Amino acid sequence: MDIKSISRRNFIRMSAIGAGCLCLTGCYNAPGHYHYVLTAEEAGIVDSLADQIIPPDEFAGGSEAGVTNYIDRQLAGFYNDQVDMYRTCLKALDRTCKEVYGKEFTSLDFDTQLEYLTEIEEGKYNDADWHGYTASSFFGTLRNHCLQGFYGSPRHGGNKNYVSYRMMKLDYPLIIGRNVH
Repeated sequence: MDIKSISRRNFIRMSAIGAGCLCLTGCYNAPGHYHYVLTAEEAGIVDSLADQIIPPDEFAGGSEAGVTNYIDRQLAGFYNDQVDMYRTCLKALDRTCKEVYGKEFTSLDFDTQLEYLTEIEEGKYNDADWHGYTASSFFGTLRNHCLQGFYGSPRHGGNKNYVSYRMMKLDYPLIIGRNVH
């Protein structure tokens, strides 16, 4: 098709289709769609872990606040040296859970998940199963990342809709250089 033979109507139609495709791509990148580092299975485990660390109540819990999105984005950037630890430890966490409870971690009820994580934090399980990492140190790292994602700035991928700021009744922080009077 010659560019000179395209009518204005067809040009507008093709432009609208192109814009629609860009919008769909933007929707895919929304929180909840993990596309940096975490697989869907790993993200599901992190969602469950985030809700254990920051349980939902009248405010959103860890998963709804975008903590998993924050962790996924950080693993692709600043925390890229911890990708192997996350991959190894999430598999070990799920594998150990299947051995102990006969189910995947995400299939356990909330209270059983809490019991299992308490045992992990206390170092009850054999660290040899975690391939060079300790279960309790992974849990500590994960807990820190969840808290960063929940309480940090939404521009880093977590704290969706400023949930932690609303919970603490804080004003939304102004970004220096972007204040508009």
